[in-house]
Amino acid sequence: SRFYIDVVGFYQKYKNFQTSAWVAEADSGEFNYIVKDGGRATSYGAEANIKAAVIKQLEIFANYAWLHATFDSTDVDGSVQEYAGNTFRLSPEHSFTVGFNAHINITPSVLIFVSPSYSYKTHIYFEDANTEGLEQDAYGTLNMNGGIELTDLNLTLSAFATNLLDEKY
Repeated sequence: SRFYIDVVGFYQKYKNFQTSAWVAEADSGEFNYIVKDGGRATSYGAEANIKAAVIKQLEIFANYAWLHATFDSTDVDGSVQEYAGNTFRLSPEHSFTVGFNAHINITPSVLIFVSPSYSYKTHIYFEDANTEGLEQDAYGTLNMNGGIELTDLNLTLSAFATNLLDEKY
């Protein structure tokens, strides 16, 4: 009951994968946002979660995910796809989070808790066309949750802060 491990893997095949794009009209040159058929695609990956109760007041946790999500080279008719080999939008290949949950009773009815965590994601594109310049380099953020629990009053006061290291992303 002190250790928890969860591992999962998956493999998915898509036909008629829906994607969105900004497409210019031939006559006016105006861009319109449309949803279109991106063709066939494949994604597979794995994720693992680990949690351990070190002592009664301290629990550590970690999560790691690996994702390979790309458009196939040909569509259902065997024709070369426009997005062949591109990665899905907002899909980092690697991501992880590590942190801990700690709490201590000040009195039998007053508990103080703190939960810092660090999350990291590798490079992502913001759209399926994988346009250079419309992407995000790898980044990580340090986040914190903490507060006080008053059990007699059934009241919890907490504060949450994100990106404490002021990472630019």
